Amino acid sequence: MGVLGIRYAQANRINYEQELQIETFVNQIALVVERQFLDEATRRAALLQESERLQSTLLNSISHELRTPISTITGAAAILRDSPATASAEDRRHLLNDISEAARRLNHLVENLLDMSRLDGGRLQLKRDWCLVADVVGVAVQQLHDCLSRRPLTIDIAPELPLVQMDFVLIEQVLVNLLHNVCNYTPDGSAVEIRAWMAQEQLWVTVADRGPGIPPEQMARIFDKFYRLPGTATGGTGLGLSICRGLVQAHDGELTVENRPEGGARFLMKLPAVMAPPPVKEALFE
Repeated sequence: MGVLGIRYAQANRINYEQELQIETFVNQIALVVERQFLDEATRRAALLQESERLQSTLLNSISHELRTPISTITGAAAILRDSPATASAEDRRHLLNDISEAARRLNHLVENLLDMSRLDGGRLQLKRDWCLVADVVGVAVQQLHDCLSRRPLTIDIAPELPLVQMDFVLIEQVLVNLLHNVCNYTPDGSAVEIRAWMAQEQLWVTVADRGPGIPPEQMARIFDKFYRLPGTATGGTGLGLSICRGLVQAHDGELTVENRPEGGARFLMKLPAVMAPPPVKEALFE
């Protein structure tokens, strides 16, 4: 409990009117302080409630996402273990492919959770290096080979694109999440386009699809944590796009989305690329 004291500049006793003014002044201060305490308590209660809601949402999403791949791995492994003689080579190949795909889904979930934890905790540290954009795109596409092999894929990397300083692994994860989003929300056979070019001292990378696009009223929330478009039947935690934006912003970049006039959605990533890589020093041999 705080104590407020008043020290007078003169030793003369104050009159009644001055005493009333001081008392009014002190009461006003007390009201302001009390209101601040109440506002802080309300804010903390709201944060606690939101934290509990997010925790519940996260646990529900994770438990749902874990069940399917774990069930797939368990079932396929049991068949391979219990019926090795009766299973044909083709059946074994399908079962092994199912196990591989389920393991990939689990790995994707774990990577997103780790990225989210580092972003929320402020522990994300970039390991910047000079990278070839084509290499980053190629590695990301390879991770989703099965999905993208069922869609016409166009990759257009501008010729003579310079090296760009970035965290290779994190930007790869951004592209993986964007392409994973395409695989979840567009039908097989729909075209996918990845383009990269340099303009205005920035690297521009787009991932575009020919899916249903994003309802205009949902556009503002598409990057919110745990948010998924209403009516979508596919699984997911709703973390992928939120993580993408966080990783791009950690590079001092920007990630936006727009609907294409001809149909589908286009994600646009911009990364600063104002510096040139240091010259390569030739080794001297005596």
